[in-house]
Amino acid sequence: MKITLPIILTILIQSVILTSCKDEDSSVNPKFLVSENYVPAPEDDPDGSLSVSVFLSAVSDKTVSVDYVTADSTAIAGKDYVAITSGKLTFQPGELAKEINFKVLPDTAVKKDVYFSIKFNNPVNGTLSKPGITIRIINVDFTNLAWTEDFTTMALNTTIWNYEQGAGGWGNNELQTYTNLPDNVHLDSGYLHITALKTTGTNYTSGRINTQGRKQFTYGRIDIRAKLPEGKGIWPALWMLGSGFPTQGWPACGEIDMMELLGHEPSVAHGAVHWNSNGHKSRTNSFTLSNDKFSSGFHIFSFTWTPNKLIWMVDKQQYFFLTRAEMPDFPFDLPQFLICNVAVGGNWPGSPDGTTVFPQHMIVDYIRIYQ
Repeated sequence: MKITLPIILTILIQSVILTSCKDEDSSVNPKFLVSENYVPAPEDDPDGSLSVSVFLSAVSDKTVSVDYVTADSTAIAGKDYVAITSGKLTFQPGELAKEINFKVLPDTAVKKDVYFSIKFNNPVNGTLSKPGITIRIINVDFTNLAWTEDFTTMALNTTIWNYEQGAGGWGNNELQTYTNLPDNVHLDSGYLHITALKTTGTNYTSGRINTQGRKQFTYGRIDIRAKLPEGKGIWPALWMLGSGFPTQGWPACGEIDMMELLGHEPSVAHGAVHWNSNGHKSRTNSFTLSNDKFSSGFHIFSFTWTPNKLIWMVDKQQYFFLTRAEMPDFPFDLPQFLICNVAVGGNWPGSPDGTTVFPQHMIVDYIRIYQ
């Protein structure tokens, strides 16, 4: 698969363009201005073939060209990428766009992002203001612990976590009211407890916390060790929403469900994604424990997110795999924030019944993000 990454090499005409054609001076050479943003090049691209799109800001009446070569930095030619020793971009009069193609190589020994450059030289009918473009090869082994939440403080750290509060169904006809009360969300001996309670009749309270605006990330592996509740109408979830949710709305922002469970099926954990591609699209799969329930003990729910694939695991066993090519209008190149909650009722699990025991607890030991 070939991904075109939008980096702009802009040519600005230095002469002042007047409204009268007779005042135009086409003899002035254009100036090459290169974007300062680096080009991300994912190490897990299926065939490693990537490209940089190069544009002109206006049609030139001359042939404009520039030579280019690659140069090592922390990335090494032949090990991390294929060297370009002689390349040329040539814009014929009237042409506005070209591409520089390059190839990255998988390197499982390197556990961090590395960089190389595409250097420009010998401009014809133009002058250079920047030497070239920096390429960042994104490592997808994810062995560096970038952030951990071990819930060892006395109370929830509100510089990282937000309480979501209120009722109204939350888009799924749920029955609970979310609160910030210790009865619904509290820390105890290094564990986060989110508790669903039945108050009176068909009234329920529970907890929902998120890191929106405080902690968000793009790409990595996330491990969450948790013990889950059970019972008809109980719906725990460990999931993420795109940080563009307030302006883009759902599902355009993208949703990643690392774990959802329907309380009447306490042995089955679900993974899913939701996004927009001319309407709501989703993909889902599930993992079933053998002769056990997720409420009986702790399990590690893991999710690996790279520029080209999404992988779900339970206790290091992979059960769901998606590639970028399977998701048109892929929205998962942008940051996501974390959400932990226990819903009661709703369209998917249905309402509690006489068999449902309250209170029900989702207990989280830790959250770890590797990048």
